[in-house]
Amino acid sequence: MAFFIDTNIFVAALRGRAPQVQARMMQEPPHEILVPHQVVAELRVGAAKSARPEHHDRQVSLIIQPFATVWPDDLAVEHYVKIRVELEKAGKQISEADLWIAAITRAADGTLVTNNTDEFARVSGLKLADWLTN
Repeated sequence: MAFFIDTNIFVAALRGRAPQVQARMMQEPPHEILVPHQVVAELRVGAAKSARPEHHDRQVSLIIQPFATVWPDDLAVEHYVKIRVELEKAGKQISEADLWIAAITRAADGTLVTNNTDEFARVSGLKLADWLTN
């Protein structure tokens, strides 16, 4: 089973507030933990905006290093279009970054690990897990 890790899960682990997340990441085979490209971008932006950008950028590099970054392929683009149209019709939009994260995860039939389950629950067929509460 592939787990796609959302930004807020990495942030909690980086801040040392979620030892259970780090334990779970070590428990799973590294090839089963994937990082959507948007998550990498969000983590790097957060580091760049911090008081110690170089330090935080190194921390980001270290925490994501064992895992593959996933970029959108044609199937993810198809899912992106379907999700966006469906959510816009329902008046339940989510952010652009979250659209890509959801599309990449759903296209791969993976599970999105996030603490933002309320927003991502709007996406039909997207499997969710929250390692901060479970």
